[in-house]
Amino acid sequence: MNIINQFAEKINGVLQTFDRMMINGYILQLCNYRQFQYYLIEKKVLLKDFNEFAIEQTKLMCEHIENYISDQDVKLRYLPSGKIDKGELANEAYNEAPAKTGLIAAYSAVEICNTMTVKANAEKKLEIVSKGTKCKHYYLYHNDAEFGRMFIKIQTWFPYNVQIYINGREYLSKILDKNDIKYEMYNNSFSYIEYFAKAQELADGIINDLAAEQRGIKGTKERKLLRPRGAGN
Repeated sequence: MNIINQFAEKINGVLQTFDRMMINGYILQLCNYRQFQYYLIEKKVLLKDFNEFAIEQTKLMCEHIENYISDQDVKLRYLPSGKIDKGELANEAYNEAPAKTGLIAAYSAVEICNTMTVKANAEKKLEIVSKGTKCKHYYLYHNDAEFGRMFIKIQTWFPYNVQIYINGREYLSKILDKNDIKYEMYNNSFSYIEYFAKAQELADGIINDLAAEQRGIKGTKERKLLRPRGAGN
């Protein structure tokens, strides 16, 4: 039986919106074999010198990210295992300072990823390859004025892939605030909404809003985090 029909007398309204959104960010020039080769030529990096160059780029990126974290007066915590629940740790940080906006918590961990690198083939000639390996990742948890609680995951080895996680209910709650619609939340769910019809109208506009926001999402600080010096134009 449909749960909505089953408990119709106890349900004040129904709201449909997305639960979460993952935005995957790539520097396309660094994800294609041929374009990656052109990138190295442009940077005057020989294949035999790639490892040294890549280590320096990763070092610059890590320094840049950690300087950003320090500037936000947040302590970076290294996690000995990528399996540790970072969301649970971040919730503790959120609960300790619920009114704080901006960067709330930051973690780093070594995790599995796909990378672009240079290896010798069967003929012992160096070539560009895509390889599964492990590298350091940063997790930056924000309480954003626009999107609410969200996080950014940054890979620190070529091709520097990025994921931006947006919680749909958190985002909608910020929109409801802006429109003076009262609501209550419990465990990341809405337990009460004052005007369901208006809330649904606002929820329907989220995807279109995100499409526009994605072109300039977190337009200054986070974009700078994603690109180490020397990584593309």
